Order: sequence, then structure tokens, then C-alpha cells
Amino acid sequence: MIEKITQYLGSNNELTASMVGFLLKPENIERLKDNPKLVKKLTKNKTLPSSIRLYIRNIAGVTDKITEDFFSKSELAEIKDRVAKAEAQGSKGNKANYGLTAKNVDNVIGYKIKDGKLSLSKAFTSPETNIDQSLGQASFSKDEKGNYTIKDIHNFDGDPVGGATMYDNEIYFKGQKDNPNLKAIPHLDTAEEIDKTLYDYMDKPGDSENERKSNKFITDMYKEDGLFPNYKENSKAVTYQQPETNAQLLKRAYKAHDAGDIDSIQLARILGKLEGTDIPIELGIGSITQEDKYKADPDFARYIAGDTKMGDEYSFSGSGKEYENVGIPTLIKNLARNFIK
Repeated sequence: MIEKITQYLGSNNELTASMVGFLLKPENIERLKDNPKLVKKLTKNKTLPSSIRLYIRNIAGVTDKITEDFFSKSELAEIKDRVAKAEAQGSKGNKANYGLTAKNVDNVIGYKIKDGKLSLSKAFTSPETNIDQSLGQASFSKDEKGNYTIKDIHNFDGDPVGGATMYDNEIYFKGQKDNPNLKAIPHLDTAEEIDKTLYDYMDKPGDSENERKSNKFITDMYKEDGLFPNYKENSKAVTYQQPETNAQLLKRAYKAHDAGDIDSIQLARILGKLEGTDIPIELGIGSITQEDKYKADPDFARYIAGDTKMGDEYSFSGSGKEYENVGIPTLIKNLARNFIK
């Protein structure tokens, strides 16, 4: 296995993507769990997208804290751009957040979902999708020196198999509760259950006339001239429904994946939910300047250039909170105009 992984590491993206499929096989996942040193070595290679490397660590149970050293320069730039966009929103009088997040949250970056739904293959071709799958929703804070820190937990919370999801799915894949198995209760059949019921409905000392009439109505149904006289001949084992086990779900998932009914990202989510863990992420991205916010959000540049009044050529919808008589210096407004697109 080590030799094959080494071979893949030196290959192109197509082979690197196929390496992920190779690692998803049950026997290889178990080998990864037994070889944390290999996992750490494998996931230090920044030619692989961060989301793929995080996923491998997750299912292998390697829970070392992830810092900025784990990400490539381009990945850190994408993360910083999201924080700069969030801070630009905050500077416009809105909540300081960006992307798909919970409503009315502050200091949070979320999903871009730029190229449609998420998938393993898009992690290799879309920097935005890669970070969507690395961080999801993450919080950020700024220290007294103006440096920013991002914090998140990489995990696979929530339903891993449903159809209503941000991830690409070929078909709806039933969850464990929706795919139950019938189990027989040993040494119990329906005739025995009925006999017990009839015993419970026998007349007892102290029963009222109404209770005796009710008992007779029930017991008469199972007599020779009643509605169910052959209940003993038609007896069968008593069964109950039990949700499938994790092992049964995984077996069904691999079978569906081999048949092409679900794609690799759905299989990966199932594996991550059932066998994954929590990985803490805490990374520093340095400071964010006013120019960084202009570059990330040209509308913020228009907001400053228009002195926050949104009048004349700088007027646009959804720009932010409008103020009066702010009095932004001309030098600052002129600098902002350089970033208007």
C-alpha cells in the first residue's frame, strides 16, 4: 500500500483523484487507521487539496491540531479573502460574516458554493470548493495587534446519506432508520400472542357487567364460529423492525458506490460520519488592511468612495448602512476609487 501511495503522490491530478478512491476501500481505511505515521506523511503533501488531506486524517483518526502550516499559500489566500469580505460587511454596518452561514452571526465565514454542489472531484479544480470542504463554517477573531485567527472543528456532523444536501448525489440513499430489517423474536409466534390476549380478557371476580360484555366480544372473535377461528393454523413468527447497524449501512454504501448509484463524495460522507472524528483547526492569517477589504469586496470601495451616502454614481442596492455627514477624507475616498470595478 505504501508503495502505491508513493507512486500516486508523484502523479498528475487525475491519478491523485483516483488515489482518493483507492483510499476509500475498506481494507485501505483499516490500514490507514493502523498507520498514523503514514497518514501524517501523506497529508503533509500540499499538492493534494487541504480538504482531501483533512478527510484522510479524519477517517484515519489522526486528530492533531491543524495550523496555517497545513495549508498552501493559495489556500491561505482564499481563507483570508473570505475574512476580508466578512470584515468589509462589518465596516458597512452589517454583521461581519460572509458566505452561507447561519443568520445574524458575527465574525463567521461560511460556504461560497461558487461552482454548484460540493464534491471530491471539485476539490482538485475549484479552490473555493476545496476551502468549503476544509472549513465549512468557521469563526475568526482579531487580537490587539490586529492579527486574525481562524478556528473550526473539521467533522461530519449531521445526516451523512440524505438527498437534501449541498453535496453531489446520484440518487437518494436511505438512512439507517429508513432501511430497517425485520427480526424474528425467538420462540414467539402470533398464536401465542393471541392466547395471551385471550387469557387477559377472561372474566375475573369483581368485573362489572360492561367489562364482561367487552371480554365476551373479544374472546368470541377467536371461537369456532368467530371471525378468526383458524388463528392457530395461520400462526407465524412474531417480527419487529430494527434499524440497520453501522456495518450493514457501510456494506450497502459500498455496494451502491460500486454500482454507480452514489458518488464518491456521498460514500466519503458516510464513512466520515460513521468512522470519522473531530479535528481542531486554529490558524493565523496575519492582518487585514483596508486595501485587503477593498480587493475582496469592491462594493466596500464604492461605499467608502461615496462617503457612505450611496449617492450619485456610487449608489447601489445592498451596499450597507447609509450614514450622513461622515466626512471621509478625500485622500481615503480617492484610494477607494482605485478598487472600484
